[in-house]
Amino acid sequence: MTFWLIVAGLLALALAFLVLPMLRRSPSLETEQRLQQNIQIAREQKQLLQAQRDAGEIDDAAFDSAYRDLQTALALELDQEKRKAAKAPGKWMLPVVMLAIPLASIALYLNYGEYRVVENPQLVQAPDPQQNRAAPQMTLDEMQTAIREKLRDNPEDAEGWFMLGRTYMAKREFALAVTAYQRAHDLTGDEPGVMFALADALAMQNNGNLLGEPETLLKRGLEIAPNFPNGLWLAGMAAEQRGEFAAAHAYWTRLLPLIQDNPDSVREIRALLTMLEERDPTLTVARDDGPARPLSLSVDISPELRAKAGDDAAVFVYAKAMQGPPMPLAVKRLRLRDLPATLTLGDEDAMMPAMKLSSFDQVVVGARVSFSGNPVAQAGDFYTEVSDVDSDNPPQGLALVIDRIK
Repeated sequence: MTFWLIVAGLLALALAFLVLPMLRRSPSLETEQRLQQNIQIAREQKQLLQAQRDAGEIDDAAFDSAYRDLQTALALELDQEKRKAAKAPGKWMLPVVMLAIPLASIALYLNYGEYRVVENPQLVQAPDPQQNRAAPQMTLDEMQTAIREKLRDNPEDAEGWFMLGRTYMAKREFALAVTAYQRAHDLTGDEPGVMFALADALAMQNNGNLLGEPETLLKRGLEIAPNFPNGLWLAGMAAEQRGEFAAAHAYWTRLLPLIQDNPDSVREIRALLTMLEERDPTLTVARDDGPARPLSLSVDISPELRAKAGDDAAVFVYAKAMQGPPMPLAVKRLRLRDLPATLTLGDEDAMMPAMKLSSFDQVVVGARVSFSGNPVAQAGDFYTEVSDVDSDNPPQGLALVIDRIK
């Protein structure tokens, strides 16, 4: 009932904007006023012509020609105003407008709208990813322009600065990338992904040299996220540049099992490890290439909250870093009807290849019922979370029961 009262109020407001101008002034009165204004302007122009003739600025022939033009222009303007007045809508339009607009608006909404969503939010369907596959790809220049316009309106958007830095790196504009990543670092503090990206940009600006400030950023980032693939890669490069082959070997050995889904990177790291062994025969190539141990979970919802949600509501099961980027490291989507459910979360469920579950020692594991179908948490969602989960040695059979409301 409240919804339809709001609709009625908005329709009344729209009609007021349309009807009041029609009631405020008679069209014939407005036409008469414009006619009088045109005549007055013509008189003033005639007086100006006479003054110019009397002052000797124009002769009689020029005066006669200009005066005929003035008379012709005035006649045309008066005729045009009269035609407009003849076509102006009359008062008979008022009932037509007041009936047509509400009836047409309500009919169109009932036909094309989804008014039931007001009382049943679960009717909202998640967007189909198949619909977006044919969307045209933006060029780097277009992406850069779009991000900069967004940042102009929201200069505190750390993610926007990070994306701008990635765009500059792709265009090999390393100095600009350093500026963008530094701004993101200032906004986020010691977030590993941003620190590693800034270190990489600083090194590329200095012909690939990772020693100095880049290496300091890498070491601080790896203290927070010891298994971050990009950090291990760059830290190994910095150690190799310093001539510390054992340290480089240790970094790349830790990296190897984290990149098993990328054969090209695996071959490159193996080649680097072989190169280090040739320089220092005491080193051996690590053979521990097995995947990281996944998290085994059971997910359910309390009876009280289950009764308040439809079976088609989306359920997201996720793991995210205790310290670091806010986006999930691994995620799976279910429906409420699937609960209770038993599942696993691992590196194969990563949203981004460089941001895997095994990249962080301590993670938060949670489950959330999303009535909008949107992965981003919103007020009113049902959820539960468990903190301080050791991703290197995860507990088996971790039980999640959704029993809280955001």
